[in-house]
Order: sequence, then C-alpha cells, then structure tokens
Amino acid sequence: MIRSIGVLATVMSVGFFCGCALVTPAPRQVVFTAMGCGPYDRAAEAALERFIKLDNQIATSQFVVHCGDIVTGRNTDWPESQYIRVAEILKNGNRIPTFIVPGDNEWNDQTDPDRHWGYWEKHFLEFERHWKLPTPVMRQENRPENFAFNLDGTLVIGINKVGGKVHDADEWKRRLSDNGHWIAMQFEKHRKEAHSAVILAQARAPGNTDQFVDSLIASAATFAKPILYLHADGHKWFVKEGNRATNITHVQMDLISSNFPPIQVTVTGDPSSPWLFDRRQNSTFWGTAR
Repeated sequence: MIRSIGVLATVMSVGFFCGCALVTPAPRQVVFTAMGCGPYDRAAEAALERFIKLDNQIATSQFVVHCGDIVTGRNTDWPESQYIRVAEILKNGNRIPTFIVPGDNEWNDQTDPDRHWGYWEKHFLEFERHWKLPTPVMRQENRPENFAFNLDGTLVIGINKVGGKVHDADEWKRRLSDNGHWIAMQFEKHRKEAHSAVILAQARAPGNTDQFVDSLIASAATFAKPILYLHADGHKWFVKEGNRATNITHVQMDLISSNFPPIQVTVTGDPSSPWLFDRRQNSTFWGTAR
C-alpha cells in the first residue's frame, strides 16, 4: 500500500519543548516493484501470476509498475481479449497499487495503432484506479497516460515514451515534447520537497528523440537531485550511472520470464547511494536458484 507518514511536526515539537538540538529526520525509503516486456507467452503468464502472488506474500513493495510491452511484437494484430487477459493477471490477487505505461508492441507497432490504442486506453489507462491510493496521482491534461505522484519525498513520473515504429511523425514529435514538458513541470513543482525522482518509460531516452534528450538534460540540471530513468524494451539488464547527466542513473530491465521476476527498487534518500536494485536472482523463494 502506498503510505505517507508525516513526522516533521512531531520532531519539531520535541525539539522545541525539550530545548535540545533539532535533528532532521532521515528521508523515508520508498520501495517498489518494477517489470516490463511481457508476459509474451503462456509460460510467462503463469510465471507472472506466481510472481504477483509472492510479491503480495512478502508485501514489502509500496507500489508496482509495468513499463510496457504487455504482448510480444511477433503478432501485429493482437485481439482485445489479450489486453483483457494481461489486465486481469496484473489485478487478480494483487493488493499492491499498480501503474502501467504504454509500450510499442501493444500500440504503434500494431497494424491499426488507433484501434489498439483504444484497447490500451480501455483496459490500462488510470490502471491504479483499481486500488485505494492514499497519495494523489496527477495526470497530464492533454496526455492522461502520463502520471506523477510524490511518495515520501520520491517523485515518480510515468511517461508515454515508446520504441518501435514511428507510425505518425507529427504525433511522435508532439508526444516527445509533451513528455519533456511534463517532466520539467513535475521537477519544478516538487523540487523543494523531493529528494529523488524516478522516471518510468517503456523505451530508453535516445532514438529519434533528440528534443526529448535535450529537455531531460536541462530538467535534470535544474532538479539537481538523483534521478532514476527506468525502462524495459531492450530485454537485458544494465545500469549506467551518470548517463546523459551526472545525476541520472539509467537502468534497463530484463523481460518477464520464469528466470527473471519483476525487480524490486529501493529509493534510499541517500544522495551518495540513492538506489538499491534486487533482481531476485539465485533465489529459492522466487524460483530462480541455480
């Protein structure tokens, strides 16, 4: 469950009445589960169902995010029933609030991007509405699939940044501009109270995206705090620190399979070591022991 507990007022009161030195409370850690690219087949669907059950069993994540590509790109005319199927997998038995951003496999790489975007909007837009959220979630007015929320000093931003085919050059340019503006606006709005920021996307920043990269670099410099750019798309894990800007850590996740569970990310609030990543590998509990 997403939770936010205010302690500053209490600490200030204690410091005032006892006459002792005021000690600034340590930033609260934020822990979440993240995944992307999948499930691509029935075996991966079964694995994801099991992983969701285990994640709820340990109940240490405050929210879950799926970074897009809910279906494989090998089929370019997925039926609506598959969108429904994946939505149900992500909801069934899941008590942890779950967010999702679009991927190219279920949208712009399909034979009819407009029809398939309609499927996505119907079954995944504002997906977190299925859970009770004690923290406000903001949506970009002209692009409601882009969201943001501030959880215990961690600013979380989801954007519609996909790879794949440029199905409409004008739409592509407008969307990248909207993404850049959304990030810049959230950084400015939460710069004082946020100690870290997490940007969630389906695809990496580069690739037909110079205008977006330039905007991101400028926004990162203004924010001047640790930023995690977390995405799917490439199917192979990597961590690149200082990527595009000294305060950006760029992470790409594995695809969902029985060998690669959703990862768990801890936002520490410590600027010297802001992120901890648990890939849940070599684990008997997660069924990845070798």
